[in-house]
Amino acid sequence: MTDDFDTLAGMSETANQANQPENNLASRLRKIRDDRGLSLDEVAVKAGISKTYLWELERDTDGLKKPSADVLLRIAKALSTTLAELLALATVKAPDGPVEIPPSLNEFRDRMGGQLTAQDLQELAATKFRGAQPQTVDEWHQLYFVLMNTTRRRST
Repeated sequence: MTDDFDTLAGMSETANQANQPENNLASRLRKIRDDRGLSLDEVAVKAGISKTYLWELERDTDGLKKPSADVLLRIAKALSTTLAELLALATVKAPDGPVEIPPSLNEFRDRMGGQLTAQDLQELAATKFRGAQPQTVDEWHQLYFVLMNTTRRRST
């Protein structure tokens, strides 16, 4: 069953395709939604936003709409994708081979009493940061629990 917004979108999309850059939020949002076989209604309901707003975001090829980070995260989750994919953010390649484990991270592992695997340590040590890498046991502790809470929410 096609809804009115999808019908309107299909009629105007052909005219807009030639002028539409491949790398804007509007075109990526529409492409991901279409690739997943989801209607505007389904994504809007899952994301907790109005169907009209989602439709407007998909038509905003000039980038005039500025959805909040929260809205973008909810849309990405509704589309079963990452925020990085939705926004076409560059990804960072993990280094090949083992990474040197900082002493403070080893102390954090000891504090956790064996909960961290060698792979966990390597992944934490290889993480790239905008600012400085954690320097203290407490900073590693905070990072670890933020990451754990974030990944638990995504998997539910």
